[in-house]
Amino acid sequence: MMNRFTFKIFLIGCCGMAIWLLSMSASAQDGRLPGTERLGDARMLAMAGALRASSSNTSAVYLNPAAMSMAKVYHINLKYQYTGLDALHNGGVVLMDSVTSQTFAGGVSFDYVRSAKEYTDFESIDGKLAVSATIRDIFFFGTTVRYLRTAYDVESSSLGPNYTPALPRNDTVQAKGFTFDAGMALKAGDIISIGVVGYNLSNTGSVYAPLQLGGGVSALIKNMWLIEVDAVTDFTSYDETSLELQLGTEFILKQQFSFRGGFGHDFHFDVNSYGLGFGFTGKRLAVDLGFKQDIEFPKRVRIALGFRIFIG
Repeated sequence: MMNRFTFKIFLIGCCGMAIWLLSMSASAQDGRLPGTERLGDARMLAMAGALRASSSNTSAVYLNPAAMSMAKVYHINLKYQYTGLDALHNGGVVLMDSVTSQTFAGGVSFDYVRSAKEYTDFESIDGKLAVSATIRDIFFFGTTVRYLRTAYDVESSSLGPNYTPALPRNDTVQAKGFTFDAGMALKAGDIISIGVVGYNLSNTGSVYAPLQLGGGVSALIKNMWLIEVDAVTDFTSYDETSLELQLGTEFILKQQFSFRGGFGHDFHFDVNSYGLGFGFTGKRLAVDLGFKQDIEFPKRVRIALGFRIFIG
């Protein structure tokens, strides 16, 4: 009875938090194009994206395929995310299996994103197939094949990240085709982990699939407190190389409740953001809620909800 009551309180709190975030006031428009932020799940969002060295669940499919082999999980994640300012709705499903094989892990994801904002015609389909392997549970490596199709009708008045048109005018399809990611991870003892990953290594030339390099260092203290620092370098989205720093933390209480937080800074736009999130883990199901908020642009808030079903 106590567990059911606690779970109900958790859900009520999640709903209240979501309503409060959706009712936040508007702010000035920033220079970012809709849909250019990295897709992910609620846990990743709450930790500001800082999970490249320690992502042991479905977040690894998005952040670092090598990390899929770092823990034994067999999950299906049904997820939804809303991004304010651009009114983006993202529905997706992720399947990850690192249980069936002792050496290899696999993951697949599908995301559909569409804007509900008036006079904004944006639609994206994003699919990933990821595989990873481990050597003696110390060294991990993996790769992801990605298919992306992004349609965005750019009007003559639209400005890109550099305050000049970053996409061809009067051209709907801005990205279409395949690219791939590749990553590595290393466990340096029982506490420290290191991860490195390259994104869109075929260099598509699209702002929706930029050539990037990410890395992170994490510390897991007593299997209950995770701290990670990540950095992402973007080589092709802007006129010059850009950098984003991310700090995330997660604290697990009684192996059921997860409390998450994060902070990020985008040096190109000089924008700070923070994230918060909660998770409840039952015997066969986990519920995750996360959000990320730009400090300088209060209406650019991201809210994510996920239901992870444990298969094995």
